[in-house]
Amino acid sequence: MGNDYHERVENLVAEFPICEYVLLEREELVFSDKVRFICENECPRYGHSWACPPVIGTIQECMERCRHFSHVLLFTTAADVPDIADFQGCLNARRDHEEVSCELTGRMQQEFGDTLTLTTGCMKCDTCAYPDGPCRHPEQRFATIESHGILIMQTAANAGLSYNFDGHTVIYFTLIFYNA
Repeated sequence: MGNDYHERVENLVAEFPICEYVLLEREELVFSDKVRFICENECPRYGHSWACPPVIGTIQECMERCRHFSHVLLFTTAADVPDIADFQGCLNARRDHEEVSCELTGRMQQEFGDTLTLTTGCMKCDTCAYPDGPCRHPEQRFATIESHGILIMQTAANAGLSYNFDGHTVIYFTLIFYNA
């Protein structure tokens, strides 16, 4: 059977507005349990979202979750914004990226079964129901890449992906883990 799954993934990717992508083996990702420190100390979503720590588990549990998969699709979307400092423009581009991630995850699940998708973080609801109620969209809730201990910029650089653009382009990353 060889690497025919590469062709299957590439055919799926071709259907979406993806800037760049690379097919990796899980071992090619750069992990560090120190990344969680950023979540805990710098992110306002920490402890306020069903998609973020600490509710998603310890860093060790999250890293173990990744180990259940052999392959990873790493992709980016790019969007032009009037100014990289334009919060609303970047937020709209991020919502578009999350929608692409959701749709592509569904297609990957049809093709390969179980997947794990990590993105820039869940944006499905304007206000997360956590901790007062259950998640409204658990099937579309994606945790952040960093929450799972992945150094995305180093991983992207190692994979040869571009992520430094001018002050009018915003880039977002997604990882979809799968077995083939």
